[in-house]
Amino acid sequence: MTGAPGSSLVLRFLDDLRAAEAAGAAVVDAWVAVCPLPSLRGGLRTIAEREAGHAVLLEERLRELGGACHAAVPEMMRAAAVARFGSAAVPDEEKLAVVLARYPEEGAVRRPIAHVLERLDPDLETRELLGLVADGEGATVAWLRAYHASLRG
Repeated sequence: MTGAPGSSLVLRFLDDLRAAEAAGAAVVDAWVAVCPLPSLRGGLRTIAEREAGHAVLLEERLRELGGACHAAVPEMMRAAAVARFGSAAVPDEEKLAVVLARYPEEGAVRRPIAHVLERLDPDLETRELLGLVADGEGATVAWLRAYHASLRG
């Protein structure tokens, strides 16, 4: 991902990540609405806010670099995820297992962003923003993994 900070590759990555974070916030909000476990619900609220905040920050940076928001998670995919995670009929343990299956080992959630950071030209503001987003994603998965383990005894 070489090129000037406002290069099309950087802008596309920021836009794609923004769209994913916004969709993630919607999915977690749907889960919060049906979650019967107060401790899990509290953690999920925090995660939803973090995802939404990441989306806002990424959009701001995208616009500062001269980009515009075009990316979107396909509606069928977003709607299916909202329906599944927003279903009271699907147990929370199953929802946790689905999320964690996407990130089977520590660091998996950070890897795509870290890969971009290695290739990103020295745009320090974007680098720090992406680094902290990656850290937030890692914290989310670590918390979900610990919570899932506590449910399983």
